Amino acid sequence: MARAGLPPRVVQWAQEHGEVGGVLTSHTQLTEQLRRDGSEVVYVDTGSVRRALAMVPRLWQRSALHLLHLTRLWRAIVLAPVFAVLPGRTVLVLHSGSVAGQLASMGPARTALLRVSLGAYDEVWAVNEHIGRLLPAGSRVLRVVTPFAAEPAPDGAGPRTGHLISLATNAGLPHYNAELGVEAVRQVRDVWPDATLRILAYGHDGESMARLRSAVSGLDWVELSFDAGPAEVRAVLERTAVLLRPTSWDGDSVVVREALALGARVVASDAAARPAGVELAPLDAEAFARAVVHGGRPSTGEGLATTGLLEAARAALGAMAPRC
Repeated sequence: MARAGLPPRVVQWAQEHGEVGGVLTSHTQLTEQLRRDGSEVVYVDTGSVRRALAMVPRLWQRSALHLLHLTRLWRAIVLAPVFAVLPGRTVLVLHSGSVAGQLASMGPARTALLRVSLGAYDEVWAVNEHIGRLLPAGSRVLRVVTPFAAEPAPDGAGPRTGHLISLATNAGLPHYNAELGVEAVRQVRDVWPDATLRILAYGHDGESMARLRSAVSGLDWVELSFDAGPAEVRAVLERTAVLLRPTSWDGDSVVVREALALGARVVASDAAARPAGVELAPLDAEAFARAVVHGGRPSTGEGLATTGLLEAARAALGAMAPRC
């Protein structure tokens, strides 16, 4: 039960100091918005056992809205016993479009355990409708949310000069298809000789990144940066003519939302739901090149939400009020 006179408390269960990427951008933005709303926001840093354990004594001080940000479903199972007894309202926020693959690999026993575990959460938020439909029957998927609140494009934003193309990839992992993007830009350069490619890579700097670096070495029209901070990413997107998103699957990509908000075109694979305004192409280098030069089929935004995390959090905080 909340104490009279105290601001609402929101506990973000996420990697507070996690790797650069969409999930970090999403929950960091939400924290800033909630604090402007007057809420007290604290973190259980799931990226650090020491920092997470230091927060445990504070979790039972008073009622709070607990938001567990995940890309991996097994963590929802592991933390379910904790979330079942936390004071306040608990929400599981699923960010990743990999849910289908994760469920397929679980088998009947783990799927049954997941179904039971989801009962520990008052709400489940998913970043697209497909994720919600895939969850086991009986789970409470109450909201589909967008993980990024777009701000109006800055004054003067509009068509870019030149042909800077950008692409973001988590660690060069295969489902991001960064090399397909490189080949697409190679073909675009037959029409736009001044086209250049900026690859914004982040995450684990391992074998996949080594392969990607090798693939672009010697290409003077490709620049690859690793773990660029938010300010640098924004600066790149502000100059970008076209952002490529050739992913094999996706949730609701934060970098896509951000690029659109900053006035860039986005050409993305038709393998996942995309925001309205994105230009779609089959997952093929030639098709991507053609869409970049001539335009792709416009997405209607079907399958994605217009409700943001902030609106969903406000509603969840409101739902706590009668119990306080």
